[in-house]
Amino acid sequence: MNDALSGEPGAGVQVPAGMGMRVLARVIDLVIVGAIGLVVSAAVSYEVPVGTETVLKEFLASLVTSLILFVLYAGYEVAFTAVYGATPGKLFCRLRIAAAVDEETGSGGGPADALGVLKRSAVLYLSVLLNFVPIIGLLALGVSIYAVTSAFLDQPRGRGLHDRIGGTEVVTTRERPVSSDDI
Repeated sequence: MNDALSGEPGAGVQVPAGMGMRVLARVIDLVIVGAIGLVVSAAVSYEVPVGTETVLKEFLASLVTSLILFVLYAGYEVAFTAVYGATPGKLFCRLRIAAAVDEETGSGGGPADALGVLKRSAVLYLSVLLNFVPIIGLLALGVSIYAVTSAFLDQPRGRGLHDRIGGTEVVTTRERPVSSDDI
């Protein structure tokens, strides 16, 4: 008989995280990175007063803000995942980002690598990077929204577009009860 599996690296089975906890974790992370983003945006806006500068300077300010925010947001995800296996929101909700298990071979699992998390984050924050480009920014926003919502469509694993591109999945670190299937 198998013991209850926790979803920790090396535990044998990764249990996909529930959507409610994933949404809560994402909201917590968005509040944190959003606060950082407000400070950065305010600092850049302070340096380039709107209406008193040329269109080129305003464009460059938007470009610089987008690049800084993208690096901060993606860096937040990659750095926390590299050190703790999860962002603060995921840690609070007892989730982690793991390398995806190949459903056909059963191989994979364990901690996600930094490149996979960077790819995952790039898809999530594509709209932040390109928001200063009128039509392209809107399309990037659509891709980012689809990446998140596609996780609801992929059952039972809940891997959205961002997880598929990054080769990752979000799993729970909570113990699950042993069922008759485990015996």
